[in-house]
Amino acid sequence: MTDIDPPLRWVLLDWNTGDEERIVGSCAEIDGLFVDPPEVPLERIVLRDCVPAEGLRAALAGLGTERAHLGTILIEADDDPDIDYVDNLYDVTVLAAEGADVVLQGRIQEERAYWPAEEPPDDEGFRLSDAGERALGTARTVEGLYRERPELLPPAATLVGLLPEPWFRAALADGGDVEVRASVRARGAGGTDLSTLTHGLRGRVVAVRDSAAGPGLLDVELDDGLWDPIPASAKPLWDAWLVAPPAEPDTWTGLSPWMRHEWLRLALAHAHLRGPDRPAGGTYHLDGRYVTDMNAFFCAIGEAVNGPGGYFGWVWDALRDCLGGGWGAETPFRLVWSHVEVAREHLGDETVDELVAEMARHQVEVTR
Repeated sequence: MTDIDPPLRWVLLDWNTGDEERIVGSCAEIDGLFVDPPEVPLERIVLRDCVPAEGLRAALAGLGTERAHLGTILIEADDDPDIDYVDNLYDVTVLAAEGADVVLQGRIQEERAYWPAEEPPDDEGFRLSDAGERALGTARTVEGLYRERPELLPPAATLVGLLPEPWFRAALADGGDVEVRASVRARGAGGTDLSTLTHGLRGRVVAVRDSAAGPGLLDVELDDGLWDPIPASAKPLWDAWLVAPPAEPDTWTGLSPWMRHEWLRLALAHAHLRGPDRPAGGTYHLDGRYVTDMNAFFCAIGEAVNGPGGYFGWVWDALRDCLGGGWGAETPFRLVWSHVEVAREHLGDETVDELVAEMARHQVEVTR
């Protein structure tokens, strides 16, 4: 199938039967896979009677500068040990301090479920933490968070240049009600299937026609789309990686922080192709010149351990998994982190020290 022109680079694995190995078909493109969803609006959130911890204190001290940007924060209701209310805000900036209150601006993570304004959690007491689960402080109440919001829906998808498996071609030919529920995998160089890490595709077939992509191929329109599309700006990355992963170091450094996240998604998808762990006792070199955000740190450590395009975590929990083995390097090993002062300036001393401590807990000696 890999020698078909155009290449059928997207593979659909059926979810309808519960058999995740049953292939629906392969297609040249999926209109709706690479799209920018409706922008989540910035909202004003007020932390009433806030007691800030170190990270939030640093942001308050840097009001009006880049240091006021917190990124992602978690807000957790405090009073009921049996219920875990955790809400995520991202792209968060501290706007002001008004007495004991702190005013934030950020975007709510839209797939979360929220209470309408008249039914907030019964708590008077909230804990705040950053994406690494380090404490940012507490607040008595959080104003502006718990209210209804309109659902942001992705666009409907079209399978372009689909070569359906015989069972799915027969279902389409019957002309009945056909539903597609499938995970989406990418077909990389050499025919290897790679996870896209999306939650999947869903929708009922509303139109089928012969495709201009090639003989025997179909275009299949659905009435729904991807649970979580990949940003449109990431498509050039996928196009390049599916031909050949990067062979030179530092090719991620010109990307924005968000696009570095997409780079890490691709690195994770390719990680299982790397082979067994190298034995303990090795030395790896992390070039810290470009570590200006957490995504940059993960790009840099992935490259340090596993070479260009390498993966060694993309969030804290994933880093812990990688340090436990099975992701390219067996511990104990030595990590030489050059230009660590760049990370200290942009991430803060607390974050850098916690990264070093986490690695030390897994028998990684970090020298700087």
